[in-house]
Amino acid sequence: MTISEIVPVYNAEKYLRKCVDSILGQTYKEMEIILVDDGSTDKSPQILDQYGVEDARVRVIHKTNGGAASARNAGLRVARGEYIGFVDSDDWIEPFYIEKMMQACTNTGVDIVVSNHFHDIGEECKKVSSAFKPGVYTKEQILPRLLYSGNFFEYGLQPHMVTKLFRREILLKTQLCVDERILIGEDAAVVYPSVLEAENIYISDLCGYHYVQHSNSMTKSETQSEKQWNQLLFSHLEKIFRAKGVWDVMAPQMEQYKKYLIFMRNMSEFDTKVLLPYGGIPTSSKIIIYGAGVLGQKMYRYLSEIEDLDIALWVDRNYEAYQNKGMKVGKPEDILSLQSYDYILIANTVQQTADTIKHNLTEMGIEKNKILWFSEEFMGQNG
Repeated sequence: MTISEIVPVYNAEKYLRKCVDSILGQTYKEMEIILVDDGSTDKSPQILDQYGVEDARVRVIHKTNGGAASARNAGLRVARGEYIGFVDSDDWIEPFYIEKMMQACTNTGVDIVVSNHFHDIGEECKKVSSAFKPGVYTKEQILPRLLYSGNFFEYGLQPHMVTKLFRREILLKTQLCVDERILIGEDAAVVYPSVLEAENIYISDLCGYHYVQHSNSMTKSETQSEKQWNQLLFSHLEKIFRAKGVWDVMAPQMEQYKKYLIFMRNMSEFDTKVLLPYGGIPTSSKIIIYGAGVLGQKMYRYLSEIEDLDIALWVDRNYEAYQNKGMKVGKPEDILSLQSYDYILIANTVQQTADTIKHNLTEMGIEKNKILWFSEEFMGQNG
């Protein structure tokens, strides 16, 4: 069976060769690689054209800038593979990855294969696993936990396009129909409708995709456009869930999903008082942020803009990796050197991790009432 790997590219010259070389170096050879230049203004177009000349498996498309969904659509329209996969231009895959994914397709005959992935931050490589156990599932089995696993802020099925192989016919019904104006959550706009089109899905324990968080991957300022993109996504999913007759099952999950995305991307929408999800804190507080991942970066940027709020320290146990990216992140032990502060805010959405951080901080002698995570009021819908 042949596979088409589609790589949307926009101004990725720093990372592009590692990405494309990792695809060309796959042990699985029956594939075409479609590189879509989405209006890049750096040297990416020239790099792509060079690959097109050097390897017959590579096809290059140049188009005006339209975003990830638009670039994926351009690649899909010319794709000839029976299965379609995607790799982001600043990520990379291990040599066996496509072969193992295709073996899963052959052995199970499913419409979608799902893998785990690695999250690379500097020298740290963290495995991110599915909430589902490995195995073949029908869509009816996945649907009750599609968006929300039942654990606070945890997806049922991860929305990432890049960790999945899709039967081509599925994407022709879902990817090509997605609203290209959706520039946030464009993966979810395709992945979740695709599950509804599939007869069965294989959840694998394979891990060979590396999502790389670069320094320029730090979350940016909230904009009105982001709020509009969120609403486009929510409307798109609701329309499909209603059309498929599954809204009764999906509506409670959508509430959780909305809360997660709005908090992660438009934090201020929650704040009738500062950081409402944490129970609310006085604007004159002196705080420490524990965690420098996506949420920690978002909180640091957001809280830095609040007048009178003092961020005394920003810490993470992987502080060296973040320091190497130019971020002013210290080690947790630095907390002990502070003479005074009001609260430590744990910037992590995983309850088990937050509990571990709380335990470690109290073992350091820090008072429990100074350590804040999401309030019970905010998580009240969790049950």
